[in-house]
Amino acid sequence: MSATDILKELPKLNPAELETVCRRVMELHRGLKLEATPELLAAIDEADESFSREGGVGVNEARRIVASWNTK
Repeated sequence: MSATDILKELPKLNPAELETVCRRVMELHRGLKLEATPELLAAIDEADESFSREGGVGVNEARRIVASWNTK
């Protein structure tokens, strides 16, 4: 069943059924993990290199700085 099919069926549900569906969707959504694609990783690397060339702070340096803020 496609998302389009599911969306078409939602108006047919009573309020309790809609609440159940909504709750389950949120449970599933919370369990999702972002997996970076090779394209996303390449874009991050390119942005990091560009930023560093232009006098900014690289990702590793930014991580070091943020870690130093930890007061534990």
